Amino acid sequence: MTIRRQYSLPNCTLVLEGLSDNPPTAGGQMDARPLMTILVNAECYFSGTEQPLRGGRDFFESLVRSVSRYAQEFLSQVHHPKIPGDKPELVQLQKLRDKNLHRLTLLATADTLPANSGVGMASSSYSGMPQGIPVQLDLTTVQLFDLVEAIDQFLADRRTLPDLKVSLEPVPKRYRKADEPIAKRAAPAALGVTGLALSAIAFFLMPVPRAPKPSTLQPNASKTASPSPGVSPSPTSTAKPTPPSAAELEKLLASNPEITDPTQLRFLQRRLYKKIDSNWKNRGQLDQTLQYRVSLGKDGSIIGYQPIESTPADAAKETPLLDLLYLPATGSIPNNEPLAQFRVVFNRKGILQISPWNGLSGKPSLGPKITDSELISRLEKQLYQQLRENWTTSPSFPKSLVYRVAVTEEGVIADYEEKNQPASDYVDQTPLEKLIKPEASGMGTKDTVPQKSLAQFRVVFKPSGVLEVSPY
Repeated sequence: MTIRRQYSLPNCTLVLEGLSDNPPTAGGQMDARPLMTILVNAECYFSGTEQPLRGGRDFFESLVRSVSRYAQEFLSQVHHPKIPGDKPELVQLQKLRDKNLHRLTLLATADTLPANSGVGMASSSYSGMPQGIPVQLDLTTVQLFDLVEAIDQFLADRRTLPDLKVSLEPVPKRYRKADEPIAKRAAPAALGVTGLALSAIAFFLMPVPRAPKPSTLQPNASKTASPSPGVSPSPTSTAKPTPPSAAELEKLLASNPEITDPTQLRFLQRRLYKKIDSNWKNRGQLDQTLQYRVSLGKDGSIIGYQPIESTPADAAKETPLLDLLYLPATGSIPNNEPLAQFRVVFNRKGILQISPWNGLSGKPSLGPKITDSELISRLEKQLYQQLRENWTTSPSFPKSLVYRVAVTEEGVIADYEEKNQPASDYVDQTPLEKLIKPEASGMGTKDTVPQKSLAQFRVVFKPSGVLEVSPY
C-alpha cells in the first residue's frame, strides 16, 4: 500500500510517496499512520507554478541538505566553504542581486523529472529540458522559507523516513567575518534548522499590504520616557500610560481565549505590520535588536506587550509600541475578549519582523470567495476599467508591480496585497491606496477578516504603462 505524506505551507507544499518495510502489527491490524521507510517519489509545489519539481530519494536528500544549509547561511550571514572533493548537489541555491529572490538550480538526472512550469511569482525555464541541462527556479524569500518550514515539518515527523537526517555544524573560525565577534555571527549557524525561527523569518520578509488605519482604535498620543511595567491607569487618571505588567498580561492571556484561526491571524499580522511600520520613525538608530511578545484584540488593537530575549525593559521608548498601546474606556480588557499573540522584532538595521507567536495551525485563506464565473468575468473588466481610469501617474519604477486585489460583488476594492518587493516600494505610484475601501467587505474596526464574499484578481502595473488584470 502506498503511503502519502503532505507538508503544506501557504507558498510551498511538499508531497512524499513511499512504502513501508515494517511487518504488520499483531493481529493483522493496520497502523493508523504507518511508518514510511522507502521513498518512491517526492514532489515540491510552489505558489504560482502549476507543476512541481519532482524526483526520487537522491533528489529529496539533496533538497533537504541544500535548503537547510542555505537557510542556515542566510540566517547567520556566514558562508559555508565547499569542501574539496565534494560532488555537486543535485539541488543548489544561490543569492541573486534582488535580495528578495533566491535561485534554486536542479541538475537534471535520471532521478529528477522536471515538469512544465506555470506562471506566477516563481519563474522557471525547464519545459522540455533534456537530461543534463539544469532547471532554474527563482524563489521569493517567502517561498524559500515556506520550503524550509515544510522540510522542518518532515524532519520532525519520525513516522516518515526516520533514517534521513540533516546535520548542520558551526562554521570554523577562519571563515568568520572580521567585523563582528564570532559568537555573534556563528551562534545562529550552530542552531541548525528550527521550524519556529525559520517560518518566522518567512513572515518577517513578506511584503505587507497597505491597508487603511482602523478608525476607532485610538492609540495613545502621549509619550513616556520609560515604559516600565505597571497597571493601566483609569480613564480619569492623568498618569502617563503604561502597558499591563508581565503578571497582569500573563493572567489576561491565561483567562482570555486565544485566536488560533490561521486566516484571522494572517489578517491581524498584516494590520499590525502596517500600524507599526508606518509609525517607526527612528529606523536604523537602535543600538541593539529589540524583541517583544505583543498581544492584540480581534480588532487589531495592541492591548499589551512584553520584552523578550534580553530586551531591556525601558527600550520600548525607542519603538512605536507605547504610543500605539490601546487603553479601553473601562480601564481593562474584558475577560472574554479573544487575543492574538505575535513576536515583533525591531531589527537594529531598520527591518521590522512580525510573526505569529505560536505559528499557524493551518493554511490561511483569503476569506469568503465569489465563485460565479460570469460575475468574476464582469468584475475583472470593471476592475481593469477602474484602475485604468485612475492610474494617472507616469511609471518610474524599474520592475513590474504585482498585487493581489480583492473586490466585492459591486466592484469595490476591499483588499490588496503586494506580491513582490517593487509592489511594496512603489505602491504610491498606483491608485490602489486611493481606491481601497475595506469596510465594503465588512472589514474595519471590529473584524479584520472579510465578512462578504470577494473576487480575487492578479493585477500587474508594468513600467511600460501596460496594466494587466486576471483571476488570481
